[in-house]
Amino acid sequence: MSGTIEAIIKHTGATSEKKSASATSQTMKAIRIHNYGGPEVLQYEDAPRPEPQAGEVLVRVHAAGVNPIDWKVREGHMKDFWPHKFPLILGWDVSGTVEEVGSGPAAEGRFKIGDEVYSLPDPTRNGAYADYIVVREPELALKPNSLHHIRAAAV
Repeated sequence: MSGTIEAIIKHTGATSEKKSASATSQTMKAIRIHNYGGPEVLQYEDAPRPEPQAGEVLVRVHAAGVNPIDWKVREGHMKDFWPHKFPLILGWDVSGTVEEVGSGPAAEGRFKIGDEVYSLPDPTRNGAYADYIVVREPELALKPNSLHHIRAAAV
């Protein structure tokens, strides 16, 4: 289990399935919710690994921020403002490395595999309490070398 996921589980009180992630690249581990509620609705489980589309970048998560917006979404306080589909991955502050770049000149020209990046991605989409997240290219920036991933996810 990655250190990021371990830290989020400890901080949020998520419960864990005892299954391991598939050896294929089709799945990943994630903390998801299947309905609104308290910390008890957080589930550590296998989830489909997202695929970047045109103008998007697949980021391998090194650090994810835990913020008040996460519990507000989890408890349903934001459902009229940001409608979500379940299951949902929370966590919209992230730092990591580029794993894959979707097609399209914007993302292909700006990012390459291995780049260290950070982001405040769109909170209407799945978040970063996972091994991977897909982020739209305009929402992503190169991480300054002077920032550790943990600090970059808090910016």
